[in-house]
Amino acid sequence: MDLDIVVGDWPYDDDEDANNVRKLIGVDGRQKVQLRIRTGLIQWNADGRPDGRAPHGYPSVLDYCRSLLAQGEALNLAADRSSNALNSDLVEELAEEMFDYYRRGRALFLLGDYRRAVSDSVHNLSVLRLIRRHGADVADAFSYERYRVCLLLDRARAQMLLNLQAGDVRGAVDALNRGIKEIEDFHSEYELEQELADSPERQILVDLRRSLREKYSVPLTDDELMLSLKVEQEIAIRRENYEMAARLRDKINSLRQRARTPGLTQDQRGAPR
Repeated sequence: MDLDIVVGDWPYDDDEDANNVRKLIGVDGRQKVQLRIRTGLIQWNADGRPDGRAPHGYPSVLDYCRSLLAQGEALNLAADRSSNALNSDLVEELAEEMFDYYRRGRALFLLGDYRRAVSDSVHNLSVLRLIRRHGADVADAFSYERYRVCLLLDRARAQMLLNLQAGDVRGAVDALNRGIKEIEDFHSEYELEQELADSPERQILVDLRRSLREKYSVPLTDDELMLSLKVEQEIAIRRENYEMAARLRDKINSLRQRARTPGLTQDQRGAPR
């Protein structure tokens, strides 16, 4: 079929990505997501595996690999990594599937379908976790880990907006807090703390959290404030801004002192000056 019949009245928009995605009902009665690209379009199913296939007879390659690993554990092979590992072909299949879920997830986000966008991010984070834990080639597994921070950002933003749609501002802030912490944990896990201050993904979530707090007047909890102050102190030290680090240290000590003061509520304690 000549694609001009399909996209002739849907021009590609160089300036606004949201104009290059749409939903429709396919001839099979299932909802589809279409992405307009400069030379044509890409189509996915809105639910389940994007291409609608059942690899190895399972809903996804992720499900198939989980089943294989479960069978290995049932045979008491889990103690031997080489006996209960994913070979390079399966890891490649997982990576290809992850890429499809990632592109569809981004399209769903642009369409405002945050529930499905969160689901696709969760799927891909599960893929990375499986490769990290069970990939036969450790170096190969590490090469995929660089995508984790981007996926954490995508999930946190979509979860934030999903909570806002439901009127749950506190839940939206919690989603951002979770994303920020997981990005920080990633840098700590791989001893990349020196790069945390320059992480654009973390900064995006920090800025979103600040905007939410200002717009909806959401106060910091003691735990959130303590964590935020500690991270900012570490960043100040790495940047050799010792004056700022000292001021943050004083704020941390002040917060600890108030936390030990009995009989004060969260509102009475307030934030350290």
